[in-house]
Formats: sequence, C-alpha cells, structure tokens
Amino acid sequence: MKEAIENIVQKEYAMLDKVNNTGGRAWCQDDFDAFRLMRASQFLVWPDQILESYLDDLKDAERIGRNLLFEKYAWMMMFALPEEFEKVEHVLPVFSVDKICRMEETIALQAAWAEEFANRYPFIGGQGRPVYSSQDTPDDISVETYMRGELSTYSDKTEILYHDFVLCCKAEGRNLTTEARRNQLHFQGWESLEQAERRYAARKTKR
Repeated sequence: MKEAIENIVQKEYAMLDKVNNTGGRAWCQDDFDAFRLMRASQFLVWPDQILESYLDDLKDAERIGRNLLFEKYAWMMMFALPEEFEKVEHVLPVFSVDKICRMEETIALQAAWAEEFANRYPFIGGQGRPVYSSQDTPDDISVETYMRGELSTYSDKTEILYHDFVLCCKAEGRNLTTEARRNQLHFQGWESLEQAERRYAARKTKR
C-alpha cells in the first residue's frame, strides 16, 4: 500500500482516539484494523496529488493542535444531533460561499454514486449507510452527511482538488463508491462484488 495512505491512516486514527463522542467511544476508536480497512479502501481510489495534499492538511493540523476527526464528527451531528451540534458549532471553521457550493456539488455526486451502487448491489448496499441526510438518525448517518463532515475538514487546496477529481470521474463514467467498495471487499477476501452480492443474498434468503 502507498506510504502516503499508511501515514494518513495513522494520523487520522491518532486524532480519532482523542475524540470524545456523545454516548461514549465509537467501536472504530478501538479497532484500528477495521478503521484502516475502511479508510484505505477509499484512499486507494485517490490520485497521488490529493493524497499528498490531504496528508499535508493532517500535518498542518497536528502542528497547531487541531483535531480534524473531531471536526468531521461535529459536522456530522448537524442533522442527526442538532442540539449537540449547537454546542460545538462555534469552534468550527466558517466557509466561503464558493467552497460551500463546490462541496454540495461533490456531495450530490457522491450520493448519486451511492444510490447507483445500492441499486446494482442491493444486498451489499443494504449493509452500508443510507444515502440522504433526511434519513439520518443518531445511530445511522447517511452518505450525504458523512461526506459533508469529511469535506469540511479538507483545506481549500485539498477540497478543490477532490472536487475537480470527482467531476473528472463523473465525465469518465466512473463510480467511486463502487471502486471503494470493491477495494474493501477485496481486503476482506472476496473475489468480486458479484460474488459478495450472491453470498449476501443467500444469507438473507436463509433468514
């Protein structure tokens, strides 16, 4: 695996370990292997330029004592836990209108990819997040809300690079959700998405 991805995952996990969640520690805070699998599956689809830019974001945050994982989960509370969000909103950065518009365009594309994936692989998709923020609950955060939290921690440079990358992927007919889930299932020992879908379907039928 690329050295940049390993460094990113290590730095993210160190920040995640320091996050105090409402209701106690999240399971991923005590399971580095699972966290690494999920994050690496996503980062493997990124070009080197974005990986290096995001790694710089994490290094810059470390230098000034900023916890990007805290900010990510704080933004994710906006819809699912609005009262908790109000308690931390004052410490979060304020974004320009241009950045918000770019982020929302990126989020819309990611949601469309997630919905396309779930329609094609309904049994695998059923194991993942709901797609839309309107479906958020305190225990189940949507793709839209998760991406909003994620993008909100990127520097302007990284966010612009990622936005442009997503637009290029759309033009090329790529689906980053499919690519990331394929990486994840490969790490877990599956030969293909189709094999995993058949097995998940068979398990569902037996219940």
